[in-house]
Amino acid sequence: MRALSVLAVLLALAAAACRAPAPEPQPATPPPLTQVKILLPDGKEIAAEVADTPEARERGLMFRTAMAPDTGMLFVFDKEEGLQFWMKNTLIDLDMVWLDAQKKITVVHADVPRSRLDTPEERLARRAGLGLYVLELAAGEARRHNLQKGQVLHFAVP
Repeated sequence: MRALSVLAVLLALAAAACRAPAPEPQPATPPPLTQVKILLPDGKEIAAEVADTPEARERGLMFRTAMAPDTGMLFVFDKEEGLQFWMKNTLIDLDMVWLDAQKKITVVHADVPRSRLDTPEERLARRAGLGLYVLELAAGEARRHNLQKGQVLHFAVP
């Protein structure tokens, strides 16, 4: 009888050990971002996603493989200050436009090179400027719209 009890316990332990491990929780798909229309000095409009939370700003345009013309992402910060951006896991070349509290362009960084998923951190492109907002566009869009320091963009942040 004792051998039968030991055998039952061993079988129960073996069965428990053979169970498939519980699946690891997957990160939730981020909620869609709010969109804003940005009127450029040339009269054209950009449809921009608004990244106004720490999580959305950190994620930015990571892992995207394309951007349509006249679209972008507007990063909104709590105060105007020196801001540095890097291209970690950003798979498309970008133009980056810094704007002050009056929505005036303070700096334009054109054709910032993309990274690859295996790009070491020390080799990632980094750009900086003074601003309350940063608008990221597909590379070439700043030139196409002739965006320059001192110009004012028009938009209302929701």
